[in-house]
Amino acid sequence: MSVKKEIKRIKENITEKEYKKLMAFVRGDEKLRKNTKSNLLRTFTLLFFSGLRVNEVQELKIKDIKKLLDEESIKIDIKKTSSERKLYLTPSLKKELLKIFDFNIEEDDNRIITKGSCKNKNVGINNIVFIQQVNSVIKEILGVGYSSHSFRQGLITEMSSKQINIKIISKFIGHKNVSTTMGYINPSDEQIIGSLIR
Repeated sequence: MSVKKEIKRIKENITEKEYKKLMAFVRGDEKLRKNTKSNLLRTFTLLFFSGLRVNEVQELKIKDIKKLLDEESIKIDIKKTSSERKLYLTPSLKKELLKIFDFNIEEDDNRIITKGSCKNKNVGINNIVFIQQVNSVIKEILGVGYSSHSFRQGLITEMSSKQINIKIISKFIGHKNVSTTMGYINPSDEQIIGSLIR
């Protein structure tokens, strides 16, 4: 009896095109509850502009976003690597953050990703449950080659394609080792086609 091997699927990058498609879908989906919609919009925005992991986005509080807007950079603790990482505010990120946060009604100690039914907005959603929800929405909209990690991979690949020094990319993304960063570079079809010499 032969064992059929499962084909290893190509992991796709989330670029600006896919990001806009995700945001438009979530904004227009009338079936999504208001809180779920807010959580997804905030998560997709921060994943796209920062390359954070979903569980790292879940750790952020309203006061962190305010500080980022005020000071144009913040340090956050990355539990996975037991290190700090700096987030930077670009004009594009600022514009998006101002669209998806209402600082007049949200308290500083509230998490930015919350349970809709929970009165204590300092309590987040279970990491695994939220990651599954985010990935399910991404796959529904973009297809099976995409996941939340596609944001990170897409950002690293785009920075690399602009010939940004790999050490700068590695430091920005929070990797301790440049070889880890190199493993994320996944040239797009367009990049490959544009590089063909025959």
